Amino acid sequence: MKKVLFSLAFAVMLFSSCGSDENVPVTSNTGDLVAEVTFDDFTAKAVSSTAIPVTSWSNVNKIQLFLYNSGTGSVAFSDIIDPSISSDKTFKWTNVPEGTYDLAIVANINEDNVATSLDGGANWVKFDAYNVINKALNTDLFIDLKKSNLPAGHTFTGKNPYAPASEIFTAYASNVKIEEGKTTDLSGAASTLKLKREISLMRIRVDKTNKTDAPALSSVDFANAKNFLAVENMPVGLGLKVGTFAGGIYSTASDASRIMIASEGVNTYNTADPASTSYNPTAIIDAQFTLWKDIQILPNATLAEAKAPSGDAARRYFIILSGWAPAGYKYADGTVAAVAQPVYWAGSVKGVFSPNVVREVNMTIKSKGYPQIPNPQPEGELIIEVGAPENWNSNIESEPLDV
Repeated sequence: MKKVLFSLAFAVMLFSSCGSDENVPVTSNTGDLVAEVTFDDFTAKAVSSTAIPVTSWSNVNKIQLFLYNSGTGSVAFSDIIDPSISSDKTFKWTNVPEGTYDLAIVANINEDNVATSLDGGANWVKFDAYNVINKALNTDLFIDLKKSNLPAGHTFTGKNPYAPASEIFTAYASNVKIEEGKTTDLSGAASTLKLKREISLMRIRVDKTNKTDAPALSSVDFANAKNFLAVENMPVGLGLKVGTFAGGIYSTASDASRIMIASEGVNTYNTADPASTSYNPTAIIDAQFTLWKDIQILPNATLAEAKAPSGDAARRYFIILSGWAPAGYKYADGTVAAVAQPVYWAGSVKGVFSPNVVREVNMTIKSKGYPQIPNPQPEGELIIEVGAPENWNSNIESEPLDV
């Protein structure tokens, strides 16, 4: 893929020294740091859907800066910036402790749907400019999905619910030398810090037309208040670049008990293409796939692996979708609904979800569904075809999933 700079151009913003002075430890040897921030982007290719969510500074709520020891990850300096206060995207910090550091800027980890911890996940506390000092990234300082609630009216066994991932961006620089009385400048074309999206986008498209083995799908209500869409088998934690660890998800196994509640209620599924104000282009639905939902999700392969976990069932995402069946509806197991009640379909996705990539999962409902939430199916029961990629500032990868 060919990288190109994002079309937005950003000038210079200087933060006053009085504001920055309050956010650093007291030290006699300090220097200044200037950093310019923009977005990393990729060219696009065509596949089934073409809609790309628009990326702009409206996607970024807060940015947190970390200067830290390259080996231990211990944080020496931090600050939190609200980029919306100005159209300029070059920032200046004064009174930065003298030394040589690695630098990370992280966008949106201060969001309400991100869980952060100062003690490795034992307790959850929002990061600020002070409480992270002298804490080690990825050990003391831990970033994870935030817990949520299971949808009411459904039976789940041994599941811990989580909210969809926040849109986290990162950028890094190494060997940043801060000297007393001098300014270290990371602005300009050669040094600009380019924000890269750390999450993936799972685009689910659903074909709910009647089939030979599912002749009554048209009677199922996909706009019922009790419907939900969920993804099981979440990774645990999202780390920053320290030492030989490149950042992203950890090499530890995904947790099958973690279930992301992607959407629920009458708007569980979208039935029209998105607005041009939020997507460009906007085409997602067609005559076959008439329901869709975009889900922000963690990658399911480490940056070191950089490959689809097709041979690793422990990393695969398991998608559950529900509808509302009328009384008299006959399920795939032969039972008949005595009253209106849920109907479920589910399947495993074999392909990888990489950072900043849109993976399109085309779910063709070919069965009548089940009255209980299905468990993950054994290896080999699903046929997965991965199509050509298209970008969300990266690739959209098409993947049929028959359920």
